Amino acid sequence: MANGRSNRIAEMGELQLDVFEKLSELGQATVYDVLEAFDEARRPKYTTALTVLRALEAKGLATHHRDGRTYVFQPVVSDREVRGQLLSTVMDRVFGGSPKRLMAALLDDEAVTPDVVRDLRALLEQTQGANDDDDADR
Repeated sequence: MANGRSNRIAEMGELQLDVFEKLSELGQATVYDVLEAFDEARRPKYTTALTVLRALEAKGLATHHRDGRTYVFQPVVSDREVRGQLLSTVMDRVFGGSPKRLMAALLDDEAVTPDVVRDLRALLEQTQGANDDDDADR
């Protein structure tokens, strides 16, 4: 990922993240489509959503094409790429770049139930197995 894009992702505000998430879920969408994806209580105004979509476009995170008089927006980067970059930023800024410190903080959270720990173990084993397969291919 380009460093400039990384910085633009790290600078996204909460509303930009919310709008980007809705746009990513939809794949491509008009402003009205994005608005409909929000719960009514959290739905921004039309002009606010349009401004956010245009800001995402200016950051190189979305693009649009015209369908008649209507703008249809679509993400340029994946939701996974955005989440990964944001997590890397938090890990670097808050946990000194240490995945171990990040994981320890997550496991210290009261919301982490034994079921979540079991699922995390399975995910770690799956990831380790995939890495072992990659090493065997070399």
